[in-house]
Amino acid sequence: MQENQTEKKSILRVVIHSFFVVPLIISIFAVMIFLVIRIMTSEPNSARDYLEDVKIGGTTKRWQGAFELSKLLSNPKMVPKDEMFASEMIAAFEYSSNDRDARIQQYLAIAMGATKDTRYMKTLIEAMPNADIGVVQACAFALGNIGASEAIDPLKNLLDNSEPQVRLHAVIALGKIGGSSTIPLLQSMLSDQEPNVRWDASIALAKQKDSSGRSILLDLLDRKYLNSFPNIDEKEKVQVMLVAISVAHFIQNQELKSRLEDINSNDNNLKIREAARIALGKFII
Repeated sequence: MQENQTEKKSILRVVIHSFFVVPLIISIFAVMIFLVIRIMTSEPNSARDYLEDVKIGGTTKRWQGAFELSKLLSNPKMVPKDEMFASEMIAAFEYSSNDRDARIQQYLAIAMGATKDTRYMKTLIEAMPNADIGVVQACAFALGNIGASEAIDPLKNLLDNSEPQVRLHAVIALGKIGGSSTIPLLQSMLSDQEPNVRWDASIALAKQKDSSGRSILLDLLDRKYLNSFPNIDEKEKVQVMLVAISVAHFIQNQELKSRLEDINSNDNNLKIREAARIALGKFII
């Protein structure tokens, strides 16, 4: 009797193992192989794929597609050059002005600027007067990246905007474009009530070897001055000083050189001291 029960249990285990466990293991193994092959053979999304997401996706899919597009197009090798892609980008940007989610149009503006393609300039310029504040900033940023002088006058119109961030992006864009016609515009922003605007104007002028913002640069190289801004943390202070150090030699001013010598000898941050040492090597006075 006991032998019969033992034999039945053994048969049952064999049946379960044969008809359930083994097929399950095989199925799991097959799925794993399929996934590995799919990962190995799948190609990364192209600019056209992300643009398609922007055109026909849901709200979340659309802004994510625009965001990925803005990152992808920062790589010159990934930028489609054909007229059809440019036309579709412009159409998607213009259509997105009706979207509740302004991020879609913001990222599309940044994406257009990342290409450095002047075909997008007209669209970006025409969008600024009536756009969301964030979109205006993105358009200014994009025009700066494209870097064409035709954008100077439209950017000039943003310099008296009531929003500090709009003025800041206009100043940054003018600094990127450069040229003699941007100098008086940047000089006019040295007295802006917003510190960031003044700082970026002085840095942009220094890059063009204009010393109008020298006193502001000296402030940016002074830790006591930076410490007077409680909302700026140490990491940001270091970044501000590094940028100021990197442009100081363009002016070739003795007072700036002396400040760098002091930083090189006394600042507690080794990275800042090293940057000052390198900058001093570029002075010829």
